[in-house]
This record gives sequence, structure tokens and C-alpha cells, in this order.
Amino acid sequence: MSAGRNDTGVCRDRPELAEVAARLLRSVAAGDRAALGRLYDGLAPLFTAAVSIVQADAEVRDRLCVQAFAAVWRRATEGASSTEPVLWLLEVLCETLVESREAFRRPSGTGVLSLGCPQREVLLLAVAGHYSQFEISGLTGVPEAQVRVILCAALASLRGGLDEVRRSGDGE
Repeated sequence: MSAGRNDTGVCRDRPELAEVAARLLRSVAAGDRAALGRLYDGLAPLFTAAVSIVQADAEVRDRLCVQAFAAVWRRATEGASSTEPVLWLLEVLCETLVESREAFRRPSGTGVLSLGCPQREVLLLAVAGHYSQFEISGLTGVPEAQVRVILCAALASLRGGLDEVRRSGDGE
């Protein structure tokens, strides 16, 4: 067994972001608007980076982030009971992006958002959040070896979609 991991391969020490997100989600679920503001302040950089993968326009990115946090407010009770709050928050963000037609401004947006959960969320943590596989394991509760498998599958899916676009002639 590696240092810092338990026998399932998951990081033993939950990262501060996950602990803070869990605590704030419980407060938001109780109606604490200030907690929503703190959650926004803490996660807006990650959300903005994730949205920028699929949306080039800064104004639209900002609007989509606000829409995602409005959804977090509405669904906070669900989030407060989530065992993996960071994964849940990114899932809410991805659902917001999927529901928004504006999200498909970048060619990569369609491919990323077509991935299922947790592929798209894990990929966003790696690409937008610049987290290592070990850190993603701690944030999501997914064993590190499984994170690696998820990332490889997500990238293979994106490559397959790109190859399909090239074959159809739409990528030229």
C-alpha cells in the first residue's frame, strides 16, 4: 500500500477543497446565502476554467457559471447529502452546460459534454483544474487506478469523436 492511500487506492486524507465544499453545501442547504458566496468564491476559478474548455466567450462563460451556482442553490439539499461534493458540483456544472446551447461555441465542447459522468468531471478536474490523478482520487473518492482508466477512456472517446468528424469531412 502506498503512503497516503488506503487499501482501495483512494487518497486517505480528503483534500481541503472537498472538506470545505461539503461543509459549505450543508450550510447552503440550510439556506445560508453567505455560504453560497463562499462556495462561489472558492470554486469559481475551477468552474470558469472548466467552462472555458467548451465556451470561448468570456461573457457567456460568466453567465454559465452563475447559472451553475443558481442550480447548486436550488439543489443544495441533494449536494449536502452527496458523499463526493466536488464530483457533485462538477456534475451540476456539466448539466448546466449541456442544457445551454451557448456552451457549444468551442469545437471541443460537444465532445467533452457528450462524455458521461464521471468521465467528463474527472477530465475537467485534470484539464481545467490541473489536478494530478492522486488529487482527483482524493477529490472524487474514485480509486487512483480507476481515475487513470476513466481518463484514458475519456481521451479515447474524444479521439474517436475527432476521427469520426475527420472521416465525415466536417473537420476540414
